[in-house]
Amino acid sequence: MNKHFMTFLLICLLGLTIAACQNNSADEDQYEEQVESSFSDKKVIMVMVDSMMDHTLNHVIDEGEAPALQFLMENGQYYPDLIAPVPSMSVTIESTLLTGEMPDQHGVPGLSWYHEEDDRIVNYGTTWQFWLKNGFSEAAYDVLYRLNNEHLSDDVTTVFEELEEEGLTSGAINLIVYRGNQPHQLKVPLYLDEVTGLPETLETKGPDVLALGRVTNPEIIDDDEELPDGLFNRIGLQDEYSMEVTQQLIEQDDQPDFLFIFFPENDQETHKNSPSYTGGLQDAEEYLQGILNSYGSFEEALEENIFIIFGDHGQDQLLEAEEDIAIDLEDMYAKYNFSKLGDPVSQGEIAFGVNQRTAYIYDVHDDGLLPNLAEQALQDPRIDLVTWEEDDWVHVISPDHDGSLSFTEDGEWSDSYNQQWSIEGNKSILDLDKNGNEILYSDYPDALSHIMTALRSHDTPKIMLAAKPGHSFRTDGITIHEGGGEHGGLHKNDLEAAMIISGTEQRPEHIRIVDLKDYLLKLLIENPEPLDD
Repeated sequence: MNKHFMTFLLICLLGLTIAACQNNSADEDQYEEQVESSFSDKKVIMVMVDSMMDHTLNHVIDEGEAPALQFLMENGQYYPDLIAPVPSMSVTIESTLLTGEMPDQHGVPGLSWYHEEDDRIVNYGTTWQFWLKNGFSEAAYDVLYRLNNEHLSDDVTTVFEELEEEGLTSGAINLIVYRGNQPHQLKVPLYLDEVTGLPETLETKGPDVLALGRVTNPEIIDDDEELPDGLFNRIGLQDEYSMEVTQQLIEQDDQPDFLFIFFPENDQETHKNSPSYTGGLQDAEEYLQGILNSYGSFEEALEENIFIIFGDHGQDQLLEAEEDIAIDLEDMYAKYNFSKLGDPVSQGEIAFGVNQRTAYIYDVHDDGLLPNLAEQALQDPRIDLVTWEEDDWVHVISPDHDGSLSFTEDGEWSDSYNQQWSIEGNKSILDLDKNGNEILYSDYPDALSHIMTALRSHDTPKIMLAAKPGHSFRTDGITIHEGGGEHGGLHKNDLEAAMIISGTEQRPEHIRIVDLKDYLLKLLIENPEPLDD
């Protein structure tokens, strides 16, 4: 995706070649023994194709351009509307999937957010301009270390951690969120100390197999094999690298019980072109074929594995001209003081955490600014929703609707995800319908949970704004994709992705990203399906 790409592209442009030292030979022998002894049932391969959506998937299949995806769809289950969490940015989505918790529990509020204790804006890689202004050293350390070792809450466990407790092995290829129990070391050359401020050695923990391009290649991979992880291959943060690492694990008979693979490039193409562009998905299809053919045939691959192929979010079609698209937060809140990027946030009254089609606006000193900040946002007709929490109630207003909607947990209303709510006010603001005491979602899937968990994901008083379709937010260092695609918001355009599950009859309880961890654990632990004789 573009967030990951910019993170590592900047490393490339500055000449950073980060070498990794993985497990020693004793650890490798232990890993191989686990693979041989731990599991005799179908393994699970999960492939996240960034921004894979129903309409583009069906188009490439109808045109005969996706035989692997078509084979898996025809021999499995298909879901056109897998729901991402909010903000619908990949770092939050990966955290939600791996922990089975929403942002209020896992603690990763978005791609960009205010870290009150550090008094700075955390940003995992929006643009190189943002990084240079906001502090390159801090940003590099956020991505390479803090995200998995500090920002992701210790109060939650990842699927990698839980599988190890059950004696099962796991792997992550090109995931930016990967926390597990196995130690891994990232070694930064000494001559980079002054450039990055990073220590010589970064110790982290991940699954048994951890591959993140040039940043860390698994030592279990044959040293004689050359991977596409050079500067001209985006240091490995690309689909081809993900495929080749997977192929080698399969061919060496070192495939873990659960392998999570990320194909990032479709997202980049969709941002640049439009949500209707299919070229990136056609490329991902070719690499998926490469993985399936590593078993000899598509059929043999499905005999040995359960495959879950899914998109992590949707994308909204932006307007053609930047001046029409961009909701400029600095102009909107010009009467307030806010610090420049890279300066302590507390020097200002307010601050911005921009996640493209949503934005956090912070009352930095808890001065009671939220009502005024909310009212100011209503002056721009491109704003879709304005949300904030007060006294355990979440409030939502909109330029297009009279009154307000307020809700909190528990109460007489239930939704299709077995969540209970108390709701007052104008339900049309969130396009809520009702059937008896059941709340039905439409344009804003799982909206009540999404808004509440985003607002509760970190403590500083804030409002959260959502842009109308066709628009996104702008502040210093934020890129606008004119005529292209964008996500991050609350609308179904941002949230709905496609998912194919093949090789099992078991179905997820709900079709949301947050429910996939429990589903994976059921597939691998609670009710494994034996291989055919």
